[in-house]
Amino acid sequence: MCIYLLPTRGEARIKSRPIPAREGASRPFQDNGLVKVVLPERLRSVLSRLPSDPEIAWYTDTGSCVAAMAGAEVLWIDFGLKDIARAIEAGRDLKWVTTAATGVNGWPLALLDSRQLVLTNGAGVGSIPISEYVVMGLLAGIKGLPALVRAQDRHEWLERPPSLAEMHGKRALIYGYGAIGRAIADRLRPFGVSVIGVRRNPGDEPGVIGTADWEARLPETDLLVLSVPLTGATSALVGAAQLAALPKGAWVANIARGGLIDQGALIAALKSGHLGGAYLDVTDPEPLPPESELWSLPNVVLTPHTSWATEHLMERAAEIFLDNFDRYGRGEALRNVVDLSQGY
Repeated sequence: MCIYLLPTRGEARIKSRPIPAREGASRPFQDNGLVKVVLPERLRSVLSRLPSDPEIAWYTDTGSCVAAMAGAEVLWIDFGLKDIARAIEAGRDLKWVTTAATGVNGWPLALLDSRQLVLTNGAGVGSIPISEYVVMGLLAGIKGLPALVRAQDRHEWLERPPSLAEMHGKRALIYGYGAIGRAIADRLRPFGVSVIGVRRNPGDEPGVIGTADWEARLPETDLLVLSVPLTGATSALVGAAQLAALPKGAWVANIARGGLIDQGALIAALKSGHLGGAYLDVTDPEPLPPESELWSLPNVVLTPHTSWATEHLMERAAEIFLDNFDRYGRGEALRNVVDLSQGY
């Protein structure tokens, strides 16, 4: 959303309207008092460098968060907060809500929009670990590492390698070419993989196409990587038709949300031998039920939604927040503003 600073009774207030994602601005500090900020207690050590001198309330759970919201302008929603809507509704003076999470599907976006609140996310904070996981998952699958590990468990020396395939020469199509998608591309290219990125607004960037053109590229795609938010427009983005359009032996990697793929169609394509395999860090539902066939398919590499995992995640999220808080105080545009109409 875009923020316009309009004078009212000698004090600035926020007015907003939808504009393209990743744009936005905020209001300056009040002239007559401190800005109150509500933050997760567990981030106290990494959020100790706040500029200016805000009033800070720390919370540990939904109850303590709600109790702290009186007079707060800024709220950081922690991963463990169980009732986001309740916390937001308690903040009658809220102007800006932020989170380290990238995906906000399931959030009360209509409530945020009705309150004309700015929402910023953690886009980019997980790009390094997630991109490393994608390379790990695809390499492991293509090289047959799971079969090698199982043979090791059995103390069995295999007579021949489980796979003769190489990553070199593969053609990747990355649907969702933001910070994470670009980081994935940066790590695939040194392996000799050519990359095409897919963006809603591709512009004139070489090697990047629009969402209207991605399906035409599927017959020449060896590695289909999904790195796009789950919205109404992307739900079941990849179904039976899209999987059939991929060349025989292609791999699919999904590190975004399980609902991007028709899971039944994916299982059928894996069992038929049309797909070489899949690396899945996300499933639908999560946790994946024990009876799911995905657990036992030999050409599937599964990780339990752990691709974000890094010891530096909250440090990176804190850096974005500290920069944004400084921008907020100066009335400048914020980074990582979520387009509430688009859901990312």
